[in-house]
Amino acid sequence: MYRPGSRKRTLGFTGLVVALFMGGVSWAAIDTGVFEGFVHHIAQQITRDKVDFAVAESCTTWFYEQLRKSPGARPDVKRLSSSVAEGDPDAHPCAGRYPGINEAREAFAHTQSTLSLSLTFYQLALVADRDDDERYDAGELRDMLASLNVAPLQGDQSLQLLAKLKGKFDDVRETVEFTTLTDSMQALYNKGYRFTQADQTAMGRVTGES
Repeated sequence: MYRPGSRKRTLGFTGLVVALFMGGVSWAAIDTGVFEGFVHHIAQQITRDKVDFAVAESCTTWFYEQLRKSPGARPDVKRLSSSVAEGDPDAHPCAGRYPGINEAREAFAHTQSTLSLSLTFYQLALVADRDDDERYDAGELRDMLASLNVAPLQGDQSLQLLAKLKGKFDDVRETVEFTTLTDSMQALYNKGYRFTQADQTAMGRVTGES
């Protein structure tokens, strides 16, 4: 028997169903490019971080060597003594890059931290690829975004989601915020994700160990 208001309730329910299917992210439309683009972005940064770290490490060593050649110099001095500077007619690049040993040591510590963070983030990106097929399926991508507290918006597609992940990585690296990484990794591990042998092999490629 038809009852007054039943049509309105039916239309309301139908509208809710349509809204659920139309709203949010169209996960089924997400292609394989998110994983590839994300790990590539991190790998590029790792390459830059390795160079910066090597330079800072080399210059710190160089400054210490100069100080050892300078009688009475202390490791914590702000700048090299004039006698050391005068004894370096070739104007070593490190002398032009850093004002003194303190700055070189600070750069060494900072680049060591940022390189470590980039490598750890790369590990996180690999772990989120649960079945090691070098792509994020809908479930993996949802879990990855949630673990990093990145909220997708209605209508977001692959490019937008990739941009959000890149932006999150850049922000975390800028602040050297390891807590975000450890919390994200723990969230994935709580859902059964693991660092696999395939992940280890992929890490070896970016660290130069394989």
